[in-house]
Amino acid sequence: MRLKKDSFVAAIFLAAFILPLLAIPLSTAVASQEAASVSSWEWTKDNPKPEWWVWGHDKGKAARGGYIQAASTSYIGLMNPNHWPVLDWVSITNMYEGLVYIDGDYKPTFLWLAKSYEYPDPVTCIMKLRKGIKYHDGSSFNAESVKYLTDYIKDKRNGCWTRAWIEPVKSIEVIDEYTVKWHFKRPWAGFLGMMATCPGYMISKKALKGDVAMKEAKKVARKLKKARGKAAKLEKEAKEKAREKARKKVAGLEKKLSILEAKAKGAKDVDTNPVGTGRYMLEKASPGNFLRLKRNPNWWFGRSIGRPDMPYPDGIMIYVIPDESIRLANLRAGKIDYMGLSATQFEAVKDDPKFKVTSQMGNHLVALNFNHAKGPCRDIRVRKAISHAIDRKALIHGLQLGQGVIASCMYHKRHWCHNTNLTPVRYDPELSKKLLAEAGYAKGLTIKGHMGNSIWQVNLTEAVKAMLAAVGVNWKVETLDAAASSDRSKNLEYDLAGGGWAYIKEPDMIATGLYHPNGGFNYGRFKNEEVIALIEAGKQELTLDKRQKIYWDLEKILYDNYTDVWLWYPIINTARRNVMMGYDVNLHNIGGEAYWFTHPGWFKNGKR
Repeated sequence: MRLKKDSFVAAIFLAAFILPLLAIPLSTAVASQEAASVSSWEWTKDNPKPEWWVWGHDKGKAARGGYIQAASTSYIGLMNPNHWPVLDWVSITNMYEGLVYIDGDYKPTFLWLAKSYEYPDPVTCIMKLRKGIKYHDGSSFNAESVKYLTDYIKDKRNGCWTRAWIEPVKSIEVIDEYTVKWHFKRPWAGFLGMMATCPGYMISKKALKGDVAMKEAKKVARKLKKARGKAAKLEKEAKEKAREKARKKVAGLEKKLSILEAKAKGAKDVDTNPVGTGRYMLEKASPGNFLRLKRNPNWWFGRSIGRPDMPYPDGIMIYVIPDESIRLANLRAGKIDYMGLSATQFEAVKDDPKFKVTSQMGNHLVALNFNHAKGPCRDIRVRKAISHAIDRKALIHGLQLGQGVIASCMYHKRHWCHNTNLTPVRYDPELSKKLLAEAGYAKGLTIKGHMGNSIWQVNLTEAVKAMLAAVGVNWKVETLDAAASSDRSKNLEYDLAGGGWAYIKEPDMIATGLYHPNGGFNYGRFKNEEVIALIEAGKQELTLDKRQKIYWDLEKILYDNYTDVWLWYPIINTARRNVMMGYDVNLHNIGGEAYWFTHPGWFKNGKR
């Protein structure tokens, strides 16, 4: 496997707010007899073994067995990652795997399902794939499946929100069973980074083809029913020519339906029946209640490093428990094995000897989005007034107990695209009042909006609402579930609403996602030609230093325009029961997602 040191950053999108990826129990431990096992991974001077490529930190025996008990604030939603909404990305990434993964510096330097790649020219990439990998349905991971998924995403009829992210792909060509050639419309610097996230999460061709045929068959069946009704009516009322035309239409639809039904035989909806290559696979789902994943007995990675018992647990049981206090009670009672902690919970359990508690700076952004398309927030003076009215330090200390870092724009301070010249918007309520008066709202302003309905989001809503009221802004805000919030955003039924992004890796994902007219979460709320030009330039610039400068310039324009209200990047705190073995937070920081996906957790003695 060949790694490129100058590869670009990866990303896993998610709109709005934070998902506890770091709460998953990871392992750096392995059975003593496995330590000397044979690995098929090759390390060279140009491709040295990563520092985090170690097993055995717990100096204990990795044991098979047990179901990890976990909890999520929401049910997973749809299980095809290219369809929205997906509300539990931890579970998604347990079932699906990417072509590439990111290291700790947020660049996609670690090849996973892809074995190697090369660029014969700036608009072509030849990628070789790993052999011997099976999807959960037994079908083979190969070049045909990569091509089919890419074409599936690009087809508008399939309704993939990720389609905008692979817009630069002109076509994909199968060279041989395990080699694909990507053709781009223009040089695409973010290609590898994008393959480390949703568009690169490989889905079984067999499953997708059946899904497409099944859904198309349903559409054709509806058309056929209507055509038959019309034909029956014409048999009594119309002339022979009209009747014959109607008969031909019915016959054509019947033939088409017969073909589709044959293709769809045994097919299931991928939105509810995911088929990836990941270490866990769907066992049972109860929407709104729980998701049960079982161990993939044929997980290729464990075999590739001589540890076929990976993943060690029998599976993962994810209960839907929206209330964080109830989740903590379940953790303390031993009913769940790990959880992401709120700031208050962190203070309560950080010294509890029953748990292993870790902290990391999250690669997520908490923010509020402005509607630039209509309403008072089209005026930059109003946006500035609102932004300066919010005391970010007070929010972090009051709501997060200091567990956060103030944001100045999109990318956090450890991200290679963060513009270090930008400082967070200062708290200045007197300036806010002055700006509102200049904008014609000296007697006050009423704006509308929506936020999520989790406890911490509700608390944030009330705090911001009070700060805005202090300068004369009445924020009439509703707290809604994810689906309702999504509808409000799509319909632009707000002035100021919950925003932000989770997993800010490949820089283009949040840039295009929020600020490009074709972005999956723009919905027509924002359009700026200078911003568009920079986003397009950032996609094409292949030199890392020059590309970094583009994103610095992009952040500066968004910052000067007060495009959104960037609040903070959270500190992610996680508690694991002592029975959960093997997580090394320092190695995780170095290896990033590459470490996470290669070190599945386990129970001491294989029992909960």
